[in-house]
Amino acid sequence: MLRISKTDVVREMCRRSFAEFVKEAWPIIEPSTPLVWNWHMDAVCDHLQAVTDGRIRRLLINIPPGTSKSTLVNVFWPAWEWGAAGLAHYKIISASHAQDLATRDSRKMRDLIKSEWYQEHWPTQIVDDQNQKTYYQNSHTGFRQASAVGSMTGKRGDRVIWDDPHSIEDALSQTKRETAIRVFKETLPTRLISPEYSAIVIVMQ
Repeated sequence: MLRISKTDVVREMCRRSFAEFVKEAWPIIEPSTPLVWNWHMDAVCDHLQAVTDGRIRRLLINIPPGTSKSTLVNVFWPAWEWGAAGLAHYKIISASHAQDLATRDSRKMRDLIKSEWYQEHWPTQIVDDQNQKTYYQNSHTGFRQASAVGSMTGKRGDRVIWDDPHSIEDALSQTKRETAIRVFKETLPTRLISPEYSAIVIVMQ
């Protein structure tokens, strides 16, 4: 008789569905905050999974604050790609208008990757000599780099994630908005490994 363990079941569910991965992994990142699932989370997860599947290459998500936008897009999604989606070799560049925000989500993803739950399902080691809050590599040559958008130089990624291109105050400035548009058109495409196959994902209020 074939016996299937609970670990195998969870692994397969998460492979098929990014949303299921979020539901399973949520307590690791937010242990004191109960997950309240809403339809918008299904929509975000479905679109991000479409990026992973290659059906979308440029994705803009506009969503109010307090809706887990950064956690879904900038923490869970790249961790899912490295693990359940079998894309641990992917190189990820994440940016925000402020370095501390980019660092926050990079650290959360690293905490998830290193958790006992994640390692049980998708063993993915962080390379010891390349293990910082703003830059780390895994044992499959993938890496994550986090920076303020003005510091996006040097490396290129399979994924470029831009979380909050400008602050709430800067959104009122036409100059700042025009700068964000220019960065999207001129800077972000130069950070892609493959202009044809790599993806840009922007999430903002």
